Amino acid sequence: MEKKRVIKSLENLDSDLKALLKKNYPDGFEGHLMRLQNAKKEPFFVVPLETSDTMYLVKIAVTKNSDGEYDIDEEENDMGDDDENISNQSYDEDFDDD
Repeated sequence: MEKKRVIKSLENLDSDLKALLKKNYPDGFEGHLMRLQNAKKEPFFVVPLETSDTMYLVKIAVTKNSDGEYDIDEEENDMGDDDENISNQSYDEDFDDD
């Protein structure tokens, strides 16, 4: 059986998925970011997260710095205690935007 594919924003993840993200990326996910483009050709950044039945691409908020590079928005991406190599990829239509 093929896994479901979902694109989901970090702030919309439930606590179990946030805990899995922390477990999979204990030192942060900055080196695992992938750059994608939406239908309007605007870039957005994701990090992969896989469960037994679903393959997630978790949207991560970033800002462009004065050097033209992208920095992770730490304030928006703080997952809390309760719960850079950027590669160019094309948007995969197989993923459901959630």
